[in-house]
Amino acid sequence: MFKFDDNFLNSVGLAELPETQKAAFLEYAQDQLEVRIGDTMSEKLTDTQLDEFEHIIDNDSQTINNLLNSYGDYRNDGTYLTLKNNTGLQDGDSSLIADYVTAKWLDANCPEYQQIIKDCLEKLKSEIAEQKDAILAAE
Repeated sequence: MFKFDDNFLNSVGLAELPETQKAAFLEYAQDQLEVRIGDTMSEKLTDTQLDEFEHIIDNDSQTINNLLNSYGDYRNDGTYLTLKNNTGLQDGDSSLIADYVTAKWLDANCPEYQQIIKDCLEKLKSEIAEQKDAILAAE
């Protein structure tokens, strides 16, 4: 997932943002991205899919376990192994399993998810860059 940090601020022209405001602005930008991704996805999914995805996001253990069981031998799945290697989490960790189920569900139900993220991020960055002078003046 994209990292909201000083590099992000530099890319949108906000390198000069006071240190006291950076954390709050980065949190705001991340929240905005999540909302935009969610809004875009909700337009592409059925109500049933949205309900199931909400259960996954809410870490509903029954939903996660049911889906996990439907995926077969997840410990040898490339997605699981990649997540395990990238996160450093231990085999079978509940966070790792939740991330795996989320990734597999998105691949099956919203295959354009990565493009949605990219498009929403680029639009957000563009809007922030256009407003950078006003943002910096509001310090």
